[in-house]
Amino acid sequence: MSARWLLDVNALVGLLWSVHSLHGKANAWFARELPLVVGRAFTEPSFIRVSMADRTIGANFGEAETALTQFVATLGPRYGFIERPPPAAILRGQGVRTHKDVSDLYLCELAVANGARLATLDAGIKHPAATVIV
Repeated sequence: MSARWLLDVNALVGLLWSVHSLHGKANAWFARELPLVVGRAFTEPSFIRVSMADRTIGANFGEAETALTQFVATLGPRYGFIERPPPAAILRGQGVRTHKDVSDLYLCELAVANGARLATLDAGIKHPAATVIV
């Protein structure tokens, strides 16, 4: 059985947009892992936001939303949506030092709370649940 993974925004962007510099790396990891993917309202709109803001991707809302919808549809039963995320209080005692830690550590704790790991392209995330896609 495949492991459960929560993909952070940069992993989703790298995976879904062929113009991303780490697209090949993200797709090779995805093909190797054949992961069960869990998603969250936090990561899905963030994927759309980054896809629209990144000048290399340059997607409009419709293009980004379609890419995400097609990805989820392709996964079928291998995709699960986290309906009830834990509150921000889950970050207490997690070593939040700066505003940059909040999202990263929250996603790690969200993954743990849902029996998953966080897949990321960000080597700067320091948490036992985070795995850098290589």
